[in-house]
Amino acid sequence: MKKSTVITATALASVIGIAGVSAAVLTSTPPAPIAVSQPPQEVTAADEVQALEEESTSTETTSTEDLLLYLIEEEKLAHDVYTVLGQTWGGNTFTNILASESTHQDQVLSLLNAYELADPRSSEIGVFVNPDLQALYDQLIAQGLTSQTEAYKVGVLIEETDIADLTRAMNSTTDTSILATLDKLRSASESHLAAFSKKL
Repeated sequence: MKKSTVITATALASVIGIAGVSAAVLTSTPPAPIAVSQPPQEVTAADEVQALEEESTSTETTSTEDLLLYLIEEEKLAHDVYTVLGQTWGGNTFTNILASESTHQDQVLSLLNAYELADPRSSEIGVFVNPDLQALYDQLIAQGLTSQTEAYKVGVLIEETDIADLTRAMNSTTDTSILATLDKLRSASESHLAAFSKKL
């Protein structure tokens, strides 16, 4: 009987000891903090607005750079075509307009410098970085060398194309310095168009 009582007392002490340790552990371990999440829709909306603003600025800059690089080579195309056709057929029309095309390139070049863009123009007549302008140059030269009348038609086509391209460019930018230059170029192209049209 005594032996059983001792065993029972020992077992009870063990249980109490374990319970005490468990209670101590539970008491000493602080509860995990509850994370408070921000409303996901608000954060997402803010991120999207910022991303759209950054994308819009990047796209606008890229479009402006592409525009200026294209325009200076387009002015070079007119200059180079008029150089070749003027040497072939003579006449004051090509000579007078040729000098104006050099000025146009200088005006666009000043915009390239403002945007810190490298000048893409080749120093060689009839050589272009833009493949579309290269193909157009080859086509116009082939047509203009067939006769003087066709040469004047080429002049008309170049100036009509310039006017259309400049108008589209003016509708795609809000930069006041670019708009002022494009407006001058378009006015000059309208005068050149009238000069070539009189020859037909």
